[in-house]
Amino acid sequence: MVQVRIDVYLKLMGIFRTRSVAGKACKGGFVSIDGKAVKSSLSVQNGDMLNIVKPDGSELTVEVLEIPTGKQVSRKDRQDYCRIVGMEV
Repeated sequence: MVQVRIDVYLKLMGIFRTRSVAGKACKGGFVSIDGKAVKSSLSVQNGDMLNIVKPDGSELTVEVLEIPTGKQVSRKDRQDYCRIVGMEV
């Protein structure tokens, strides 16, 4: 089973531009799973529901469909790995 840190996953899915920014969002409490704030080192699992508050104040709910195995994911393939469930501006 492949394990990927949540900050790396958020970067690969294009939710944050860099791993550093994703890590800071986790550290600041802006990323949660099931209502609990998570550290950037947490490994994501298939079926996890991620709640994210972006710097512009918008809220995003993302379901993890699959864990990527490579170091990069193309934009057209991102839909195979995550699904946006809800988005509030």
